[in-house]
Amino acid sequence: MTLADIVPSDITLYTTTIQLLDDTGATATTSEYEDLGEVYLTFTYATTEDGAPTAGWYLQDDFGFEHPQNSRILPFGQGYCVDSGEDATFTFAGKVSAEDTEITLANGFNYTGNCSPKDITFGDILPKDVTLYTTTIQLLDDTGATATTNEYEDLGEVYLTFTYATTEDGAPTAGWYLQDDFGFEHPQNSRVLAAGQGFCVDCGEDATVTIPSAL
Repeated sequence: MTLADIVPSDITLYTTTIQLLDDTGATATTSEYEDLGEVYLTFTYATTEDGAPTAGWYLQDDFGFEHPQNSRILPFGQGYCVDSGEDATFTFAGKVSAEDTEITLANGFNYTGNCSPKDITFGDILPKDVTLYTTTIQLLDDTGATATTNEYEDLGEVYLTFTYATTEDGAPTAGWYLQDDFGFEHPQNSRVLAAGQGFCVDCGEDATVTIPSAL
C-alpha cells in the first residue's frame, strides 16, 4: 500500500505523525535530501489550509511541502508508530481478502500484527517452521514496546512472550504457550488479538505465520 491509502481524521499538522519502524523496532530511520539534509522518516498530514499544494502526507521537517510522500510504498507487514492526540483515527483503503494471509518472516525480528479487520485468537495463527523457545511472538503495547507482563500465581510476573509447542515438545496439545511456562500449564490459544493488534515475531529463516480470512 502507499501512504495515500491511509486516510486520517482529527489530526493536527506537526502534532500527529507517523514514524516507520526498522527491523529492530526503532523509529529513528532517516533519508538524505539535497535541500533538507538528513531528516527522519517522520510524516505528518497536511491540507491546503496548512499551506500544502495538495492534501496528503509530508515529511515533518519539510516545512515548504516540497517532498509529498503520498506515493511512498509501505510494504506488506511494514510496522510504524503513530503519535497523535485523542479521537484521531485512520481509515485504510482496500478490500478484505477472501483468502488466508500468509506472512513470510525474515530471520530475526519482524514487526507485524493482526491484519484482519476482526478479532482473532492465537489459535487462529498457524505457524510454519517455528522452533520451540527460539521462535517467539511478543505483543506490542501502545508505545510499541514489547516488555508487556502478566502476573501468574505459579509463575510470578512473566513477559507476554509466546512460543509454539507441539506434543513432541511435551505440550498436552499443539499451540501457543508462554515462553516461561515450561510446564505448559497456561495454554494461550484462546488469547484474543484485537483487529490491528501489533506484535513482534522473532524467528529463524523460512518461518511464516498465517492469519485467517475474515470472510
